[in-house]
Amino acid sequence: MSVRSRFVLLFSIIGFISTLFSSCFKDEIVNTDPGFKLRFSTDSVFFDTTFTTIGSATKILKVFNDSKDPVVISEAKIRGSQGIHFTCNIDGIPGNDLNDIRIEAKDSIYVFCKVKVDPDQNLTESPFILNDFLDFTINSNTQSVVLVAWGQNANYITNKDNIGSQTLFTCDLGTVTWNDPKPYVIYGSLIIDECQLIIPEGARIYIHGGLVIPPGVNDAPFTDGRIFVGPRGQLTINGTAEKPVKFRGDRLEDEFKDKDGQWGGIVIFNSNRINKFSYLDLRNSNFGILADSATTLHLDHTIIDNVVLNCLIGNHATIKATNCLFSNSVGYNVVLTYGGNYNFDYCSIPNVSGQSFAMSLDNYTCDQDELGNCIKGSVKTNKAILVVRNSILSGLDDDEIKFVDAFEGAQPDQFQYSFTNSVLKVDDYQKDLYFQERNSNCIYMKRTDKIYVNENNSLFQLDSLSVARGIAVPIPTIQDDILGKIRKMVTPDAGCFEYLP
Repeated sequence: MSVRSRFVLLFSIIGFISTLFSSCFKDEIVNTDPGFKLRFSTDSVFFDTTFTTIGSATKILKVFNDSKDPVVISEAKIRGSQGIHFTCNIDGIPGNDLNDIRIEAKDSIYVFCKVKVDPDQNLTESPFILNDFLDFTINSNTQSVVLVAWGQNANYITNKDNIGSQTLFTCDLGTVTWNDPKPYVIYGSLIIDECQLIIPEGARIYIHGGLVIPPGVNDAPFTDGRIFVGPRGQLTINGTAEKPVKFRGDRLEDEFKDKDGQWGGIVIFNSNRINKFSYLDLRNSNFGILADSATTLHLDHTIIDNVVLNCLIGNHATIKATNCLFSNSVGYNVVLTYGGNYNFDYCSIPNVSGQSFAMSLDNYTCDQDELGNCIKGSVKTNKAILVVRNSILSGLDDDEIKFVDAFEGAQPDQFQYSFTNSVLKVDDYQKDLYFQERNSNCIYMKRTDKIYVNENNSLFQLDSLSVARGIAVPIPTIQDDILGKIRKMVTPDAGCFEYLP
């Protein structure tokens, strides 16, 4: 065969092979279904290492293509923080924003995720919870995998099998004390049951919350990061004047200092033990404390401030509150519903939002229709007893107290209340003889009356001209104020703060 003939044959073979491969790729089918979903080995990549110095950790994520055809991930990227904390290697290619990643039919790829943490950085750069998302976009549909790591050296309380969900905290009816000097960080919600949890003076409890959208169509969104006390659980908080116990959201940067709704709140369910909170400073939650279902709760020297809904909720409960401040709620400061037994001594309840009431009391519950009205035959009642002494209920409305008696006065023993030596913001109730008969030595404040130093700036100490000064009656068992300062022996002041020049 001549040289020319050999070249002709070689080019013919090359042309045939090129045509064959071109035909193969042209005819290949790639999954373009916009409803197609990738499958992941986990929906959350959880770095549970706590670093005391600068360190890093790596976790593996596997991405599956369950389709009978190849798929192309048009983009895979870390959503936020520009890779400051998290970095990834996807199918052997490093990068935090990659394109056109191919997964063959019935095949998978590996993703190696890495986090780098410096716990000595300030909380702005390395907060307690480092949270990001790894987004995969395929056929115009985006799926996300959560990336979570600990950014500070602390005690983290979470369900490692299902992060962000409810974690059961139990100790076989024993006692556990959180006495580590490092902060405690709750990720998700905590259920205390068959255990007494004691929180000593100076403890710092930070809760990671946020709005949760449930998958169910009829399920309402809720704020995560709640602490539940079950029927056989008990929560005891032993703060002191010098070292109060603090409950906060886990974002401590300046821009979050006054942001409410960062975490859920504390719920006590039908606990058969007395839950006692002393010198508790709770802020920036969705609600403060809910004492539910015949629960007994004792509060003293406690601040519940800057909440979305209500500072304190009692539902058929027994609550004793002494030297407490319930302030800065968008909803009612204190809600007492379905009866119960309630005592408030030396409490300040300023409603500065002007959108609701400082306190409400009723003695019933019911199933409601779409308009919020009780469905006939569903009303249940329970005796309500309220005693308020040496306290302040103030606000911007004409009336800062709301009473709803299911019996409308026909059964007085089922709806009992009294106010003694207190400052009350009421208008219509001044004309109510029944209300007047149940009050003793109270001052009905006017809009021009001075009470606090500056309630608009959350300075709820008494002003030098406050009408609450010197009107309280001494209670032998209560000698100090919310800060632990000794009150005047003969003419103490109403409210949680004793005036001191």
